[in-house]
Amino acid sequence: MHILMLAQHYAPEEVSGAVLATELAEDLAKRGHLVTFLTCAPSYPYGKVYAGYANRPYSVETNNRVRIIRTWSYITPGKGNLSRLLNYGSFSLASFLAGLRAGKPDVIFCYSPPLLLGLSAWMLSRIWGVPWIFRVEDLYPEAAIATGVLRNPALIATLSRLERFLYRRSAHISLISNNFKHNLLAKGVAADKLSVEPLWADIEHIYPQEKENEFRSEQNLTGKFILGYAGNMGLTSALEDVLQAAELLQPHQDIHFVLVGEGSKKEALVQYSKDRNLKNVHFLPYQPRSAYAMLLAAGDLNLVTLNPASAKYSLPNKLFNIMASGRPILAITPLDSEIAQIIEAARCGICIPPNEVELLANKILALKDNCELLQTLGNNGRRYVESYFARDVCIDQYEAMIRRAAG
Repeated sequence: MHILMLAQHYAPEEVSGAVLATELAEDLAKRGHLVTFLTCAPSYPYGKVYAGYANRPYSVETNNRVRIIRTWSYITPGKGNLSRLLNYGSFSLASFLAGLRAGKPDVIFCYSPPLLLGLSAWMLSRIWGVPWIFRVEDLYPEAAIATGVLRNPALIATLSRLERFLYRRSAHISLISNNFKHNLLAKGVAADKLSVEPLWADIEHIYPQEKENEFRSEQNLTGKFILGYAGNMGLTSALEDVLQAAELLQPHQDIHFVLVGEGSKKEALVQYSKDRNLKNVHFLPYQPRSAYAMLLAAGDLNLVTLNPASAKYSLPNKLFNIMASGRPILAITPLDSEIAQIIEAARCGICIPPNEVELLANKILALKDNCELLQTLGNNGRRYVESYFARDVCIDQYEAMIRRAAG
């Protein structure tokens, strides 16, 4: 089967969306499918093209049996709405034109966001006369509205109409969570058009390791109690709670917070830490993917954060990676969120509601002195992810769904 995949990110980006899309493409290719992956030059999260790549109108490469077509897009370090719209729009248009050169597929698999990319998939499906699958990993425009990124009523109305248009025109819609499914059912999407294919962790590459490792040594944190965060420091996170808790915990000199990543809020978070002289908070840029398992292993507790406005519209993949690492989770999230539901089902961590900073600080102190509980929570998470969110388990579900949609 020839599968044409459309997504804005493909490796080497050190972001979960790119990694998972890459792994899905490579695993489908290993299973005998012809996979063409249509993407653009890697530039996330810094807004500049990675070394060794060029922002060309059209280029082709092959990696791990996947044919990768890279096309041009508007790339800028700017984070404003206009910059984002130009980036999404230019890639969506260019991907449609490049898709015409990709050869007729049996099925099209399109990631969202960006929402506009769905238009390219729909038009290509009409031209080729093949079904297309809409893979929804963030609910737009609701996710942008919830974070305050999108406020213009006319633009919100336009994107909402586009969203419903694409739902109607797709052959099938693949979702990351049951909350997403409930959202689309409420919008009138037929239940038989929807399926949930979860995010996953690569349990062969992310696995329990020794806590006192090279990462701790390099950061001069040997012997400390570490709370780790790795990922986007953007509008959906609740990292302000983390810094406020760190401020309360400054007298406990053995407790340290290590925050790894980039994002629109990082500059403000770093400034907050500097203004309050938080010597127990360490900010680092994104680390190489090869160091990710060691980074997770270094944490006594690993953080997952999501603000109340975004809890219904996002599900961070880091949740499953932490479970795979055998480390316990401390989640800052509404208690009715899907994150909380998964943690409760797996018995792999503790959830604290957003804006409960004193409760968060007190819970950290209590967990610090309960090594047995931390070990149990970590072990529970590892077992749960092996059963339900392991890479091979999930890829089986994706392949079956794609075969059904392709007819």
